[in-house]
Amino acid sequence: MHHAFTIRALLKQLPVRIESAVAYSDRLLLGTATGALLIYQISETAPDKVPSVTLVETKKTFARKAIEYLGVIKEAGVLVCLAEGLVTLYDLHTLSNATPLGNTRGAHIIALHTGVDHIDGIPTLVSKLATYGKRKVVVLEWRDAEFYKSFEYSAAEKIVAMQFSAPGLLVLSTAREFLTLQLPRGQWDDLFPADTASLRTVAGGMSISHGTDTAGNSSENTLAPGASSGTGMWGSWALSLSGTSSDVQTTIARMPGDKLLLCHKDIGVFVNSAGKLCRNEYSEPMIFNRAPTGITYTSSYAIAASRNPVPPAQPLSSGATHDHTTMPRFNIEVRNIATQALVQSLLLTEEEPTYIFNGTGGKQVWAIGLHTVWRLMPAPIQQQVEDVLDAEQYDEAISLVAQSDNILEAEKEELTKKIRWLRARWLFRDQAKYEEALGEFTELGATPTEAIALCPERIAGELAEDPNDTESTAGNPASEHGDSETDALDKTASGKSSKQVVWKEALFAIMRYLTEHRRWLQQATREGKRELEYAVRVLDDDDDDDEISDEKSHLSSDSIQGSQYQSQDDNSLPHVRLKRLAFSLEQMNIPVPAMAQVVDTTLLKVYLECSPGLLGPLLRVKNHCDVEQSEGLLLERKRYLELVDLYHGKGLYRNALQLLQTQGKSADSGSLHGTYATVRYLVRLPADQFDLIVEYLQWPLQSGLSHKQAQEQVSDSGNEDDEDWPDPATIVSMVFADDRPAAETFPRSRVTSFLHQTSPALAIQYLEYVFVTWNDKTPALHDDMIAAYFDMLEEKHSDDDRSSLHEQLQQFLKSSSHYSPERALARLPDDRLFMERALVLSRLGRHEHALGLLVFSVANLSLAEQYCVENISQRADIFVLLLKLLVASPPADVIDNEAEEIRSGRPEDSIDQIEAKRTEIHRQYVGHLLATYPQSIPVADALPLLPPDMAFSHDIFVYLRSQLCTLDQDMRTKNVVRSLVAAEDLHARRQLSHLQSNFVVVSETRVCPQCLKRIGSGTAFAIVPGERKGQGQMVVHYSCWQRSRSAVSNGRDVSGDGSTASNEDVPAESPLGNKPQVEIKWA
Repeated sequence: MHHAFTIRALLKQLPVRIESAVAYSDRLLLGTATGALLIYQISETAPDKVPSVTLVETKKTFARKAIEYLGVIKEAGVLVCLAEGLVTLYDLHTLSNATPLGNTRGAHIIALHTGVDHIDGIPTLVSKLATYGKRKVVVLEWRDAEFYKSFEYSAAEKIVAMQFSAPGLLVLSTAREFLTLQLPRGQWDDLFPADTASLRTVAGGMSISHGTDTAGNSSENTLAPGASSGTGMWGSWALSLSGTSSDVQTTIARMPGDKLLLCHKDIGVFVNSAGKLCRNEYSEPMIFNRAPTGITYTSSYAIAASRNPVPPAQPLSSGATHDHTTMPRFNIEVRNIATQALVQSLLLTEEEPTYIFNGTGGKQVWAIGLHTVWRLMPAPIQQQVEDVLDAEQYDEAISLVAQSDNILEAEKEELTKKIRWLRARWLFRDQAKYEEALGEFTELGATPTEAIALCPERIAGELAEDPNDTESTAGNPASEHGDSETDALDKTASGKSSKQVVWKEALFAIMRYLTEHRRWLQQATREGKRELEYAVRVLDDDDDDDEISDEKSHLSSDSIQGSQYQSQDDNSLPHVRLKRLAFSLEQMNIPVPAMAQVVDTTLLKVYLECSPGLLGPLLRVKNHCDVEQSEGLLLERKRYLELVDLYHGKGLYRNALQLLQTQGKSADSGSLHGTYATVRYLVRLPADQFDLIVEYLQWPLQSGLSHKQAQEQVSDSGNEDDEDWPDPATIVSMVFADDRPAAETFPRSRVTSFLHQTSPALAIQYLEYVFVTWNDKTPALHDDMIAAYFDMLEEKHSDDDRSSLHEQLQQFLKSSSHYSPERALARLPDDRLFMERALVLSRLGRHEHALGLLVFSVANLSLAEQYCVENISQRADIFVLLLKLLVASPPADVIDNEAEEIRSGRPEDSIDQIEAKRTEIHRQYVGHLLATYPQSIPVADALPLLPPDMAFSHDIFVYLRSQLCTLDQDMRTKNVVRSLVAAEDLHARRQLSHLQSNFVVVSETRVCPQCLKRIGSGTAFAIVPGERKGQGQMVVHYSCWQRSRSAVSNGRDVSGDGSTASNEDVPAESPLGNKPQVEIKWA
């Protein structure tokens, strides 16, 4: 609760009993029990000063008996007086010219209303007076200050209260239910029963306890007075209550915003101008501490008066306890209309109030006793807002600012935002309502730094607020009370474990908040936005702070003389300045990257605290984390994998590789031990980082070779570390021989050179993948492949491995057509690799030299034969070349290994014997070649090569017989061909003679039978069969022939005499190319 009103007794111990009262302009009228009318003048010196009341006139004979009611219709200049059950109208200015309303005799309830109504589409100022008595309702209507008409409506039940909700709707209450009366139709409609159970049900069915809400955030609703009458925008209204409190059970009172409060006993509900329940605005009924006898309102508060309070409790003696049955009740309750919270309770000491009303549109509040008149003086709005902020009742402060009519509309929005800002901070730091607080910051458009600053320093970093710095934490209750930020965050929990739970809840809330904001920043980036607009808290300067501090000190005094209104003019509103709101919210454009860096860096810190598993997803994608801060945090927590991801995302590849290498060499680095983590990271690098890849790949390759050799030497060692230390072949497959785009774009010659330096086998592995997968035909790479094989053969290998290498090299030399034979030949040694040299020579077309190597250096006649078979397409006489070599001596430029091989089998033979043996072998193989490939060895070339002393073997016989059969077959084939050519010539001559005998003569006088025009020598024409049977060929224009074909296909007449030619009469015409071929002779 806070200090909203100060009550002052303006008139005390009047000698007469007050029965009614009304206030308007600067006049206060009091109706007495004797029928006298007391007229007082109200002197307002200043809005914050207590007014003085001066008796101006007393009309002792104003009425013969007690004046039960006084009301004013200011727009019509009418004073309404109810006395002796009769309503009388007086001139408001002279208080004379009494006009009794005879049809209102017996009236005891009156309601007034003034407002704008659209009559026939024209806005009209309408004032209405409604009275009830003798089971009838009488309504008098004024339009634009002129009396218009009166209406009477019969009531089926006794009416106990009524009030206008709109010019055309009257809300009434019987002892059992609430009703509405539509004017001027006179239609009655039921609303709901007038009992406490029904009011609870229609208002939402919420169970609400009675009592004072000391927190100021009660869910109770404050609702309107009973048996009160009111005016519209320009009128004043007053209440008249008579009888004891037990007689007042149901009341209807007007509230701001054209709302009514329907109250039965101590429970009330709101209805709007259409008579509908305001469920959206008020979900619960308003419950007073005691059934009110009268209710009035100001712009922010509902004020209820009650009778017969319980006497205040006496001071307690030592050890005594309260007796709750004697808890004091108060005469006047002040409740916030919006929040329904109990704001203030006032106990009048002079006497009990009988009723309460307001004047001048709700700006004045009067309480009337039997002999006393009080005025409720509102505290300045600055003081009220300051009080509720001091009490940390932020919802109350927001509602006060929104409802107050003493604050400029332009300032209301700004003040509301500031209060909501403080409320969000309070919810986060003092109430542990993190989600609600962060949602409030989001709605206000605050920068994420505002929420981050509320966290401890290990999360907020440089943004953390100093709990001892009152300037940086202006308006922060936790800071003003000296709580450290961690304590403020955890003070709602008890014990260490509870604090940890609360702290975790705060972290998870911050995490969700920052994650959502991160999505907004990413969306802004995708949309191309460079800046986003945020609300930024900017503290006022020192001079302003001093001034505001003085102002606050002045406002805190008990006297209302300290009001800070800047003008005494009623129409002028003050500029509200409060110490706790000594900051401004400015809309600033902040670059998206800068805000993203703050959000991502803080999110990383939060993940480290509560969810380390989310670090990877954050750092493996594009992020804006500050490298320096993040690096220190991750190193401190030994989160090396996440640090590698951070380096990678920022393009700091060398830093990442250096870290991986350092940790790989460390035995206690866990999953980073070994070279596998480094190799796996190298695979992630883009192609433009090739130099860096080569630089840091040397260590994994060398380590892999060393580790492999160590494993081979120790036969009983396990392979538990093989995954951490991959062998070089695996590394090459992962980094270079891979199907990812980066590997394909690497400079392949440089990759080959690098791998060749490490091991020729790695270069061979890589080049095989390049040739097979990417079909690379670059000659230099093929040459590098051959060079790698040559270097591999120079190394020490087992016989099986060496044989396998020879086969692979020979297969490559045969299959590849993209290497340079000249370069390969230059690299070949002279004293070995004869088979490979022969293959290279074959690529150069030097078959004779190649065959010489196969026969004499390789000493393998079968390979020479196979060579001839494979290369016969390149040279047809290749077998003849082989025969020459077999029957001749070894060439001088060829190393003769054949003789040495023969000698190894016959070591006792002489050189002549060895030569004789070789000659025998060669001649036998010559016979084999002649018998096997007779079609590839012409007899004219073979016979001169055979030595004279060579025996006539069976192979030679087979060869000669095959050659003779081939010659005979060739002769027979030539004869058949000759006969066929002669027959074809004869047929052509006969056909020519036939064509020459069939001709037509085209003369200068010949005309086209279709168009009857002359066929000239320069005209295209066609020769077609005659149109009639037996008719010969005709010569027609080509165009006429085409039209004739079209006409025949469409069934039209094309004959010259007009007769129709049927399809049977007209012969089918063939295209021009298919016409009978005739000779054309020009005459």
